[in-house]
Amino acid sequence: MSLGRPSGVTHEAVFRRCPGCGQHNIVREGDFVCVFCGDDLPAEWNVDPAG
Repeated sequence: MSLGRPSGVTHEAVFRRCPGCGQHNIVREGDFVCVFCGDDLPAEWNVDPAG
């Protein structure tokens, strides 16, 4: 008997970079607001560096 690979982890972490202050955030409970400056965070992934 072998163990299969799980489809995900216990808790998925959602990250976004704030377009206002540039800080990286973990989105908690679907609240897309920067904890550093209060700006809205984008719904789409934006953490990878541009270019």
